[in-house]
Formats: sequence, C-alpha cells, structure tokens
Amino acid sequence: MTSLPSLESALQSKDSLDQLLSTLFEHSPILSDTLVPQLLERIAAADPKPQSHVEIIDLAADQLRAWPPLSQAAFIDSHPRIGEVTGLSALSAKEQATKATPPTVLARLAHLNALYEQRYTGLKYVVFVNGRSRAEIVPLIEETLGIGPAEEGHEAEPALESVVPLEVEDAEWQKELRRAIEDVVHIAKARLKALGEQ
Repeated sequence: MTSLPSLESALQSKDSLDQLLSTLFEHSPILSDTLVPQLLERIAAADPKPQSHVEIIDLAADQLRAWPPLSQAAFIDSHPRIGEVTGLSALSAKEQATKATPPTVLARLAHLNALYEQRYTGLKYVVFVNGRSRAEIVPLIEETLGIGPAEEGHEAEPALESVVPLEVEDAEWQKELRRAIEDVVHIAKARLKALGEQ
C-alpha cells in the first residue's frame, strides 16, 4: 500500500512535499520544479501552518488556479488518459480499472481522447472517476465534445478531421481547463481519503 509522508515532514522537506503531491496529483516535472517550491514558500510564510494534508491540497489548488493556462494544462498532462492500460501509477490503475473493460469501450475511449485533444488544443481529458467504470465515463466525454454515442462497430466516429480546434483564448477552452483543474483536486482528495489520511 502507498504511504504518505507525515504532515510535519511535508511542511518542512522539499522531497517529502514532492512525494506527497506526486502521490496525490501524479508526478510531473512542473509539479516538482514549480508547484513544490511555490508551496514551500507559501507554507514558510503561512501563519498558522497547514494543519492537515487536506489543507496542503487546498493550498496547492489555490496555487494551480493562479497559474497561467498553459502551465495548468502542463500540470493536467501528468494524469493518464482515461482508458489507458499501461504506464499508470498504482493509484490511477486502481481508480480506472475497478471493472473489466470491453475492447470496444477501450477503442471508443482512445478515439474520444484523440477527439478531445484535437478540440481542446494542449489539454488532456481528466475527470474525477469516483468509482465509475470506463464505460460510464464515455458519455461524459461525448457530452463534453457535443457528440452522441457511437453505434457498435463505429467506435472511431466522428472523424478526427471533423473536429474544429479551440485555442487557449477561447472561453470554452478556458471553461474546460477550469473543470479539469477542479477534477484533479477532487482526485487528490479522494486519493488522500483512500489512503486513510485527512
């Protein structure tokens, strides 16, 4: 079972804070090189200091929300795509694979991820799974993309070329980025709870 650094250690040590946040949010260079140093500065200046792991997550969330959009997108990119089956952290694998996933669902998710990344340039679809199966996530991505369900045997529809890309400046892109950041925070808090910490 994954264990977390103590609160005291995370408040004082760059390595411990990095380990804590990497476990809860997924490890990435931007987490280690940007978020951890920024949080250490905020923690050093805080009075009172965070009193729980949840308060550290809340501090991290506040910091993430203050970042420019492309930095937020880089942070989100550390999460695996919904439906990926290799290269997952232990916690991501547990969250995504609560039930066996039929190959047609995996194929649909792969196509939906490609459509999403074509539509929302520079973003990766991240959602707080919250115990739902991969099949239950498919309609959420379809709704985000404004498309209906695929008929059996047509999991690769609509065509990737039919998707009009949005840029960072578009209001819809910004709204989707904010949703993804909030879901990443929900994921971190759910992981903390699953690990028996508060």
